[in-house]
Amino acid sequence: MTLPDNAPKRSPSWVRLTLMGGIACLLGCILALTLDRLFPPDLHRAHAQALVLYDTTHTLFDGRVSTDGSWRLATHHTAVDAAYLTLLLKTEDRRFWWHPGVDPFSILRAAGQLALRGHIVSGGSTLAMQTARLLTPHRHTWRGKIQDALRALQLEWRYGHAGVLDLYLGLAPEGGSIEGITAGSLFWFGHEPAHLNRAEAALLVALPRRPTALRPDRHPQAARQATALVLARTGAAPPNTLAWHIGTAHPPHQAPSLLAYLWRTGARGPVRTSLEHTTQETVLRILRTTPPPRSGGWAALVLRPDSSVAAWVGNAGNTCPGCAMDMVMAVRSPGSTLKPFIYGLAFQQGVLAPDTLLHDSAARFANYTPRNYDRTFHGTATVRTALQQSYNLPAVQALDLIGARYFIATLHDNGVDLRLPKGATPSLALALGGAGIRMFDLARLYNALAHDGFSTPPTILWPAPSSQPSRLFSSAVARQVLGILRGTPLPNAAHSDAERSIAFKTGTSYGQRDAWAAGIQSGWVVIVWAGRPDGASSPGITGLHVAAPVMVRIMDTLPTTPSGIGIPLPALAPLAPSLQVLPEQREPHVISPPNGAVIESFGQDGTVTPIGLEAAGGTQPYRWMINNKPLATLPGLAPSWQPDGPGFSHIAVIDAQGHATSVTIQVR
Repeated sequence: MTLPDNAPKRSPSWVRLTLMGGIACLLGCILALTLDRLFPPDLHRAHAQALVLYDTTHTLFDGRVSTDGSWRLATHHTAVDAAYLTLLLKTEDRRFWWHPGVDPFSILRAAGQLALRGHIVSGGSTLAMQTARLLTPHRHTWRGKIQDALRALQLEWRYGHAGVLDLYLGLAPEGGSIEGITAGSLFWFGHEPAHLNRAEAALLVALPRRPTALRPDRHPQAARQATALVLARTGAAPPNTLAWHIGTAHPPHQAPSLLAYLWRTGARGPVRTSLEHTTQETVLRILRTTPPPRSGGWAALVLRPDSSVAAWVGNAGNTCPGCAMDMVMAVRSPGSTLKPFIYGLAFQQGVLAPDTLLHDSAARFANYTPRNYDRTFHGTATVRTALQQSYNLPAVQALDLIGARYFIATLHDNGVDLRLPKGATPSLALALGGAGIRMFDLARLYNALAHDGFSTPPTILWPAPSSQPSRLFSSAVARQVLGILRGTPLPNAAHSDAERSIAFKTGTSYGQRDAWAAGIQSGWVVIVWAGRPDGASSPGITGLHVAAPVMVRIMDTLPTTPSGIGIPLPALAPLAPSLQVLPEQREPHVISPPNGAVIESFGQDGTVTPIGLEAAGGTQPYRWMINNKPLATLPGLAPSWQPDGPGFSHIAVIDAQGHATSVTIQVR
């Protein structure tokens, strides 16, 4: 029977099947995309990297583990020796570049071997499946295998073959807490994985299979056997001797302060810094072999002539309260170290010149009455002499001429911020250390003197990022100030010849809490700090007699050539006998407040600020007497005293043996 011409015709079966297949593929893709969005791969472990620091010569000199305690470093496959990649793929995944993350041939082979022999002969895991398990570690179960297979497909979909390979290279366990090929090569062989011999490459391929049992530092024989087996399985003839230079599983710890600073800024992975390990070691050795102030420590910063940081020692490893603090970035009172810049800006404005006569005599500026450190006045003196001798009154007069607000604003415009006490406004006390500054910023100011008045931020990365310098003051003014500072008398037993003349300034903060020395020579800048990081007083310390000799010793080890990069440093000279180290005192003595101090305790609003009391020496516990009356102190709390009214007060401390000492202060 024939159908009429207008009857509907059925589509051939293959058309329907094709249409249904297309719809199924579309639905499958939509489902896969949805699942991929709902369940993205967890890359937390891949992103949780360690931080390792290199110097300018690419020498590893410090490092810190990741947040989960691993030496994990991201690695790109182009940065790895081709011999390693060949061994890895031949050993772990021969068809890596063509399968979608799961190799069906490997799975069928493993299933057949299991069925014939009753036990697993070889696994079917691909590199993508191993990477999935490294990202989210779990026990080896059938359910885990299925999860790894699905994640492997997802990883290949998202990142491709090269991306999956990079993830594996950064996660492969290489023994202990070491993860990734870069970390394994650095810590076991002392170099990066770009250049590996066959034995080294084979060991790094073998280690992820049994990272604990094959650690070359603990099980060298097992590691050698595994290395030879990898070479044999891949058809490579093993070398006559599988020689390694096995290093340590931990990097040296030569720049902990810089490491902590970069970690706080978010730096991770390998970072090449401007430091040079020979200079860093030399500065560390000088500071560690020089006795610090009692209960205190040292810090130093060295800048090259190109404004890069050659050495950064935020703490020299001294044992004292707060000595773990990074004093390079800590805010401290600069003492008199800002005086050269007050005079320089006065020269810039034309209100003073190096030979202008100023009067170093008692003077009052509103409610501020400054004094010299030695409590004496020296009469009429030139600006040159006043700066070289660090007289206080002339510096305050110079700041009064240019204005404290102008001074602090000019420094701010040149990248240096002074930290005023809470609620304070710029005042003439800035000339004598009445504001806080970081050693890093102080180095920038003195670096401007070494660069004809141009202010450039010190750089800690290598190669140095480009930056636009600002003009602090003119070239002529910078040279005037530098010339004056070259005439500053050196500390006892220190010497300087015409070729190595040092322009420097020292400073001592109020209460002898900080001792500074800042020096410039042949374009190099050296800043040295001494004191107690916890802010307590260190009686007897001064910048001239404590910090300056150390600054001179560091400066004497630096080359006089313009670059200074990669040049061997001379041997260290013997310890200078002039360094004043305070001996331990058997009798008690008052540290704070110091004798003769004038303390502002009563505010204009009627509030009274308690005065903290601190003593040292003798035998604890201490008893305090205020104006011959005992002071009640609570156990476990630092003693403090709230004055009844302004005037002079007598403070005495008595130790457990009955020995006593006292000071007299003025409260207002």
